[in-house]
Parts: sequence; structure tokens; C-alpha cells
Amino acid sequence: MKEFPYIRVHGSPHERGKRIGEKASNYIIHNIETYKKIFLEMGNVSWSEARKFAEQYIQSIAEYDQEILDEIIGISKGSGQHLLDIMALNTRSEILLNSDGCTSMAVVPKGAKKRETLLAQNWDWNPEINPGVILLEIDQAPRPNILMATEAGIVGKIGLNGEGVGVCLNLLGAKHHTRGVPIHVILRGILNSRSVSQAIGQIARAERGTAANFLIADGEGSAFNVESTGADFDVLFPEEGILCHTNHFTSNRMNVVDTGRVKFPDTYLRLCRSRELLNDRTEKVNTEDIKHILADHHGYPDSICRHGNTVPTDLGRIAASNTVFSIVMNLSSKSLEITYGEPCSAEYVSYSLDERCGNKEKTIS
Repeated sequence: MKEFPYIRVHGSPHERGKRIGEKASNYIIHNIETYKKIFLEMGNVSWSEARKFAEQYIQSIAEYDQEILDEIIGISKGSGQHLLDIMALNTRSEILLNSDGCTSMAVVPKGAKKRETLLAQNWDWNPEINPGVILLEIDQAPRPNILMATEAGIVGKIGLNGEGVGVCLNLLGAKHHTRGVPIHVILRGILNSRSVSQAIGQIARAERGTAANFLIADGEGSAFNVESTGADFDVLFPEEGILCHTNHFTSNRMNVVDTGRVKFPDTYLRLCRSRELLNDRTEKVNTEDIKHILADHHGYPDSICRHGNTVPTDLGRIAASNTVFSIVMNLSSKSLEITYGEPCSAEYVSYSLDERCGNKEKTIS
């Protein structure tokens, strides 16, 4: 059974980053080399162009949160890679503009069998990145400790923190862009938050580098979709205890030219299917139900469980990606389960911020 490497770090922002860089250096190098190819193939962007583009975001990250920038600098030092290489990883969504497609969902206590808050996602992207994904636990007192799945070298992604706040990500497409804070940095801001209100504030307080939906929830039973462009956002609420999202805007309030619905025409099917499977249940939802939905192949290969690279793209089928990992978080117990690859064939492995669950056995020291 394949598992992602598990790394635990602590210390000051620079010290944490340096330790991440040292422990994950091989995975970071893999990601740099992989994105050199992806940028060129998908966006006709050379790595030197990507580095110059990424450099422009340093100031905005510093103004957003100096500690996050210090950690990025530490990752550069620890891995022995140039700061602009690490910056290119952290701005990769802004460089490619809305590249990966995903399906996410939340179930609040009203809809959950054990009255827990469940947050889940299939993260769909180029499968060549699989060897560069890590599970990262960060002790950053006095800020909340974090457990997240991320691409090595990137400071924020999908996960939860010690306050029970969790986040999933769906990239969206918008015609107009701003030069704002990279969305992976905003994801880290969300994971640094002690409440969902603070998490929403982490999105609202900055212009954002690209459009995205942040599905945010907490162990107390709150869940929100925050659909955002560079300069605007809207907050959507659960219906009958559930929230689902894919890769198009669903808000009626935002005035946006949605380019994601063109790039990801399967986004409608995946959203409809996930809502249908959750709503059609005669009993309340548990984690096994969510895993079953995340493994669904209706609309294969561009289904909730994606195998898009198995079939060449064609007219009307633009984006092709595979499910890199499937993650199910229990925010009430501050734990998660994650697969290496598609959930239809890979086993879920359990992790927790509670040391009694045995994380130490999986730690790279």
C-alpha cells in the first residue's frame, strides 16, 4: 500500500521552513522538475518566465503575512533551491490560471450519522505530481498546529488545524485577474485561523491572485463555500446539512465571466452527481458513505473519481486529470484519511493531530 511521506516540523517560521526544505528536498526537486514540464506543455511558459512572474508576488505575500514568507525563505534555504524556484511552486495556480479540477463536499452534524463535521475532497491534477505530495504537520505555536496534504515546497493546501478548522479547494475560472495574494498562501492563512470567521477574513482581507472556491468548515458544525475572484467573493451555506462544490461559480450575486465552465465542462455533472448521491440517502451520512461517493465513476473518465489521462482530450473535452488523492476529514476528531491515487483502487490511511493515534510512527525525523 502506497502512502505519502509524513513530515513533522516545529520552531520559528524560518526554522520550520528550513526543516521542511531539508526533510522534503527530494520531493521539492521533483515538483520543480515536474512543473518545468507542466508549465511549458500547458501554458507555453518557460521556467525562467515562471520565476520572473513569481518574483512579483513576494511583496504581496510579505504584506499578507510575513511569517508565511519567512517559511518560504526557509524552505529555499533548507532544500538548497533558489527562492524564485520555491516561489514558482507557490504561485503555480496563478502561472497556469485555474489548472486543476476537483470535487469537494461537507456534511455538518445535521446531516451526519454521528453528528460530526465531515469535510472531503478529491484533488484532481496531473498524476506526475503524485511523488511530490507530502503530508505535513506543523507545530507553529502560538498559531494553531496544522495537518495538511500539500505539494512539497508549497506552504498551504488541503487540511485541518488544531482548532478544528479545515479547508478544501476548488479552482474556478474568471476572465479578469488581479495581481494579488497567491491562493496557496491564502489556504495557509485559512489553516492559521482559530475560527471559520477568521478563516473567511483571511480570504476577504486581500486581493487574490486567481479565482477559487474555499470550502471551509469546523468541528463545531459550521460549513461555508466562499466563491472568490481577485476582488470579490460570496459566501454560500449548507442545504439540508450538506455542501458540495466543483469548478464553476454557483453564486447568483457575483458578476463574473466564468471561464471554468468552459475549461471543465464536466464540472456540472460532478456537482449534480455528488449532490444527488448525498441527498438520495435514506440515512444520515458517515465517512464510508463519503468514500463511496468519492469513488463514483458516473461519467467516466471525467467522473468524481477521475481517470482523465486514460483517454485523450478531444473536441468538447479540454482538461484531463486524474485524482491524485482523496481526503476525508473529521473536524470533530481532528483527523483525516487519505489515499495515494484514485479512491476506487487505493486504500485510505488514517492520520490525526491527536498523538494517541500514532502519528509518530509515520514521522520523518
